[in-house]
Amino acid sequence: MHDQRKYSIQVYHFAILLLLWIVVHILLVHQYGLRNLHDAVSYIRRADYLLAHGRLEDPQDIFYAVPISLMALFRWLSPTQLVAYLFFQSVISGLATVALYRAAARVFNNPLAGFAAGIIFLLWWDNIQWNTTTMTESLACSVICFTLYRLTRFTGSVKDYGWIIVLLALNFFTRPTGIVIIVATLAFLLHYYRHDIRRNSKVMLVGIPCLLVLAYISADQMFSKWDFTEQYQKGNIVTYMDVIEGGDLYSSEMRLDTSGIIVTQQEPSVWKIVTFIVNNPVHFAKAACLKVYYLMTGIRSYYSTLHNLYTLIWMTLIYILYYTGWRSITNPSIRFFTIVVVILNGCLIAISTIDWDNRFYIPMEPGIVLLAGGGVAYIVDRVKARRVSQ
Repeated sequence: MHDQRKYSIQVYHFAILLLLWIVVHILLVHQYGLRNLHDAVSYIRRADYLLAHGRLEDPQDIFYAVPISLMALFRWLSPTQLVAYLFFQSVISGLATVALYRAAARVFNNPLAGFAAGIIFLLWWDNIQWNTTTMTESLACSVICFTLYRLTRFTGSVKDYGWIIVLLALNFFTRPTGIVIIVATLAFLLHYYRHDIRRNSKVMLVGIPCLLVLAYISADQMFSKWDFTEQYQKGNIVTYMDVIEGGDLYSSEMRLDTSGIIVTQQEPSVWKIVTFIVNNPVHFAKAACLKVYYLMTGIRSYYSTLHNLYTLIWMTLIYILYYTGWRSITNPSIRFFTIVVVILNGCLIAISTIDWDNRFYIPMEPGIVLLAGGGVAYIVDRVKARRVSQ
């Protein structure tokens, strides 16, 4: 009887989430249409190049190989449009919502936690909107949701490791920020096996240094392909703010004075960033703090006051729910995973730059939504318990 009731509740929840998914996407298309943003044009061009030459246009495209390949496939099926691709990634996002539901319901042992997580995920307008444009954010977010789903069911079996390897590969080949998810998953595994590791000194003496070396090599590979000091040298808080100086969207608040900074002529690498920070500690600290501040709040000086107010209210609510879920979750390894993602993504933004529309927030969103859903369930349960006791 209990299982039947639980099944009925889940069916009811899925029906509401499906309806909300349809309504949200209708509103997205009505509000934005099928957008052809600057970056979207770039990805379509790369997909056409892959179709024409059978290879990626640029070695850096390897970090976007999954979405570019999918766009190429849909361009091959329908050369004049990518509506089918947008529908595909929207459906994948819907499945990711289900994955978040099941992940939250499992770790909090409460279907309401999953339902709340699904609702929050679909209503987070700044992030769900990427389903309507041919870019990489939508797929990246969905893959992270699927990764979280598998981690909430992790027991150490061969099947579990197989799924994790596949999903981490998808993360890596969907967006460069997939490296954040890879490192956070390694942190999850270290935390999951923490008691075994403590009992085995050889693992600590050999394994941890190997992981640190691997992390350094991965970071150096990323930093050798993207020179993050360039934006610091130009004083940009938002990417390429200097390019539109004098335009309608230009904001002096999103740039810092660069007079007096010391720049060295080095090839892009980890050490170039370290050298820049050592030579310009005040400039770096001020810029880094501003970037993380704008990342976490979601506000921008070029947004309207009403938009910024709405964003602040929404983000404050999310963080309160996240903290509540953080305190009530019974799976410490998942909790550890989410905070590692937040810290790593914040550090990545601090040494690089924030974006115009907060899409760089996406690596953190699934984990934050997962715990926020648990926060809702915890608050509802506490309210119910008080009513019963009165």
